Amino acid sequence: MHEAVNNIRGIFANYDIGAYIIPSDNEYFIEYPAESYSRLKYMTNFTGSNGLVVIGQEVALFFTDGRYLAQGKRQLDSRVFQIFDIKDLRYFPWSNYLNDAEMFGYDPKLFSNLKLKIFSAIAPRLTKISENLVDQIWSNKPAAPSSQVYIHQVEFAGQTHNDKIAMCRDILAEHSADTMIVTSIDSICWLLNLRANDTPYSPLMLSKVLITNHQLYLFINPSRITKEVALARPEITILPEEKFADLLSQGKKILVDENIVQSHIMDLLNSQLVEKIGEPCQLYKACKNDIEIKHAINFHIEDAVALCEFFAYIFDLTNLHDYDEYELGEILTKFRSKQDKYIMDSFPTICGFKENSAIIHYHATQIQSKKIVGNGILLIDSGGQYQGCTTDVTRTFIIGKPTNEQKIRYTQVLKGHIALSTIKFPANITTGAHLDVLARQFLWNDEQDYPHGTGHGVGSFLGVHEGPQNIHASSNITLKAGMILSNEPGYYKTNDFGIRIENLMYVRETQQNTPLTNHQQFLEFCPLTLVPYAKELIEQKMLNQDEKNYLKQYYQKITSHLSPLLSDHSKQWLATQTLPFTSD
Repeated sequence: MHEAVNNIRGIFANYDIGAYIIPSDNEYFIEYPAESYSRLKYMTNFTGSNGLVVIGQEVALFFTDGRYLAQGKRQLDSRVFQIFDIKDLRYFPWSNYLNDAEMFGYDPKLFSNLKLKIFSAIAPRLTKISENLVDQIWSNKPAAPSSQVYIHQVEFAGQTHNDKIAMCRDILAEHSADTMIVTSIDSICWLLNLRANDTPYSPLMLSKVLITNHQLYLFINPSRITKEVALARPEITILPEEKFADLLSQGKKILVDENIVQSHIMDLLNSQLVEKIGEPCQLYKACKNDIEIKHAINFHIEDAVALCEFFAYIFDLTNLHDYDEYELGEILTKFRSKQDKYIMDSFPTICGFKENSAIIHYHATQIQSKKIVGNGILLIDSGGQYQGCTTDVTRTFIIGKPTNEQKIRYTQVLKGHIALSTIKFPANITTGAHLDVLARQFLWNDEQDYPHGTGHGVGSFLGVHEGPQNIHASSNITLKAGMILSNEPGYYKTNDFGIRIENLMYVRETQQNTPLTNHQQFLEFCPLTLVPYAKELIEQKMLNQDEKNYLKQYYQKITSHLSPLLSDHSKQWLATQTLPFTSD
């Protein structure tokens, strides 16, 4: 890695810069890019989804968020890189590390204007470089993905692509515009009911789209479009991506979301009439229709079967100590692959034992992986891509006997998880920021917290992390019926143990027939995940009656849905998990 850093420094003089900024983001702003787009990983060995390095002539400054700070310290060479929290980047003391006269080069195709705001303190010193410097020194760079595009059938999508396109054209009419830019890859896949295999863990199709009042242009390598797709989408004009700028220049009034498109694209629009709006596909996509919710419910049952079969298997192993974290992740994938319409995992399984469970996005490898030896916390965060659904679930278990501290922290996390699961909230005004504290309150009472959001949006056979909805202190997106979100509070004690409990849930109108007060509609969450919690880690005397009732009802739902589908061995394991909560 030191060689790559020195090589990139060697071409600074060609561009009159003293530093170069390399983000984890790629041209398409996708979370899990193919290797050819993983420039930050190539330069630093960092595998997390959010990071950034500023390489100067004498220093290399690496920034990431609280989820990845421990991981960064493990993966980066401390002789080369200094590591900082990315939240401090906006006010970073650059003069302590870099010459005040030096310019910072960056690739405008890898940043949105929103992302560039974190460099507002040095904005006059930023200089755009159209040629990516990492690509220039990456001699063995892998080829870009170019998979075949295929149709996501309406029986899973629940709505035709023509209906979705019509919704976007209604937005054009509303704003008296003639062109809309859509560059979010998950939005394009949702809009056109198309998928591909251009990224690991998500069925995404790398492309761009322009919608006009009478045409829809899909910018992608035409050789990737099969005859079947072409016949099924005759209203779509296929063009190479190189034609995007030419067609864009023909728009008279263009709608664009500057927060999620490349800064490079905003530069192309400088001479045109532009209206900056939130990309409508993002919100349309976030609110799942009835068909998508139906498939989410059904596939989460299948996913729960896979998880229960897996847990029953590993906890019955007398030689569990012969296995390591990586091997457990591989075994879990095998159990998932037995389920109907399973396509792939939705992200790399996070399987952390003992101190590794405290690394929020820990990723064991075949080369570096901890054996399951001795007593300790085992945290497994995993998910699957099914043809009509994306899943994400975290469970924390104990190997051996838990400590009193572990039980207290687990129960505090569980109480917060339940508080968020059971809240009812007014429609049209409630955001994730209003609800985030519900999951943290019991940890806060002990002056403890966790350094990540409480919940993220999830796609429908798309990305496992989906915007714009989330549950976070800074969220400003109103929660709406049909949205799917995670509920995942946690606790992490560095070099000791970590705890996280995660269910997916969807937003729906409240089910009880209570007369509306002042005509105010209320919403609630309905759980999708149906996997037992860790009874050995629950300090039951810390639970109130409402929490016990929630657990009782949750386990009754698990038993009724899963028992007919589980093997006899897994039914027996499930019974041992549910016993404390199915009787008073």
